[in-house]
Amino acid sequence: MGYQALYRKYRPTKFSDVVDQENILKILTNSIKENKISHAYLFSGPRGTGKTTIAKLVAKTVNCLNINENFSVCGKCENCLDIENNSSDIIEIDAASNNGVEEIRELKSKINLVPNKLKYKVYIIDEVHMLSISAFNALLKTLEEPPSHVIFILATTEFYKVPITIVSRCQCLNFTRIKLENIEKRLREISDLEKIKITDEAIHEIALYADGGMRDALGMLDKLASYSLDEITATDFLNINGLISKTDMDSFIQKIIDHDNLGVIEELNKFANLGYDFSKLVEKILEELRDLLVSYYKNPQESSYKPSDLCNLIICLNETYNMLKEAANRHIIVEVKLLAFMNNVEIKKKSEVQPKEEYVSPFIKNQNTEQNPISREIKEQKPELGNKEEPKKEENKPLIPPREEVKKYEINQNIKRIRIDNTFAMASKMLKNIVLDKWKEIDNYLTDNTYNVVSGLLKDCEVGVVSDKNIILVSKYESVIDKLYMDFQLMMELLDKLLANHYEVVILDDLEFQKEVSNYKVHFKDKDYYSVKQENEPFIKKIEKEVEKKKEVCYSNLVQKAIDAFGEEYIEVE
Repeated sequence: MGYQALYRKYRPTKFSDVVDQENILKILTNSIKENKISHAYLFSGPRGTGKTTIAKLVAKTVNCLNINENFSVCGKCENCLDIENNSSDIIEIDAASNNGVEEIRELKSKINLVPNKLKYKVYIIDEVHMLSISAFNALLKTLEEPPSHVIFILATTEFYKVPITIVSRCQCLNFTRIKLENIEKRLREISDLEKIKITDEAIHEIALYADGGMRDALGMLDKLASYSLDEITATDFLNINGLISKTDMDSFIQKIIDHDNLGVIEELNKFANLGYDFSKLVEKILEELRDLLVSYYKNPQESSYKPSDLCNLIICLNETYNMLKEAANRHIIVEVKLLAFMNNVEIKKKSEVQPKEEYVSPFIKNQNTEQNPISREIKEQKPELGNKEEPKKEENKPLIPPREEVKKYEINQNIKRIRIDNTFAMASKMLKNIVLDKWKEIDNYLTDNTYNVVSGLLKDCEVGVVSDKNIILVSKYESVIDKLYMDFQLMMELLDKLLANHYEVVILDDLEFQKEVSNYKVHFKDKDYYSVKQENEPFIKKIEKEVEKKKEVCYSNLVQKAIDAFGEEYIEVE
């Protein structure tokens, strides 16, 4: 046999080899010991955390004839050897490429056939969320009541995309990311077995890169083993991934904080010449800034940075990272944003730069005095002033006073703070993905006579953070936020219908939201900082405020006729 990738060669062959999934292993082993095996399991979690591996181990374990005291398969019995030789009773299906209803119908046609050799016929469906709706519907009844000799194991990296009708028919097990130290330990074990020379710093960098996935870590070790035939160093890892070292990163951050314009430009040019990915560069700098900020709050005396500088730079680079997704030249965007930050230059959006056009009446727009008899008559009514007399200030005031704007609501700031804290305290990415999936249906209400206006305003909002009872919505338009708060009850009715659940909602603008996110990144490990509190007062209160009556003004007969004909909002009296 030819060369085998490390992640395949060292895939766990027994439950004791699996890293960092103790809770899941305990559930599975106890259910097998007590002969309480579920007819269907749903494994969900990040990539490379062992979902497919454990699914194969379950298939081996339930069919092994000689399970030993440590509850691991013997690997020698007839069934174990058959499974090693790709038994026809263990069926693996890739839902990404077999996602149609025809494939599921074919599965159903063979499911009642008894196993050829094994005790159980096990169906492992990987990336199950890729199945079409019709395929899911075809699977429903079979999944609910399969034959006694059949076990389904579904695996997915995107749990929120699996229909609730499928979820309710399975025993759901959520896989967690593997801890950094456990990935490092496993990498050291394998590198020693394979006689790969590698430094501890390089192993640490690989473990960070893997982000909790063992497969990604072993794949990177495989790549580095081919890149460097001598000892693998952290520099080798940084070179093949287009990243900079911590020393260079700290030096770069110091130049930004010191407002060293030329130094920053030179560094960015160097990164561009080396072919570094500016998105990854900004992402790594953000992580380093976060670590520096946490270090400051742990030991303020040992830090050489001001927390305000770090927070402002985090906000600046976060905006830069969002802009890079659509940037034609990422180097220029990063350079311009950093220069603007260092020189305190505010970059305004297009919508903020362009002045708003004032409404002009169609009766008066583009009309000359000569062509408009009403305005000409009004002009003639002006008193002629002598050269010696100066006009009084009162006479220059408009006869029709400006309308007073009436604010129709008032937000309780204490309750607003409670809602924000409650959302971050119980924030869940999985719940956010479920809400985002339902958010797409908001288009269905655009033609509804009751909710068309509110649904149109919600289209200009993004889902920021979601917990089990709270949602933070974000909009970059203050007018949208204002209108939604004015029609808050109607908006809540629509959201209850749309999300099929009641959430307490707060709406923030972009700047407010970025500040809250930055604050969360600093304090998210502090369990006492964010705590769930009860709301004991109304969040929003409508204000009934009478508009002051206009002062009575006497107009000439001609002016009064003009006002009666066109309305006083279209007539300007000088």
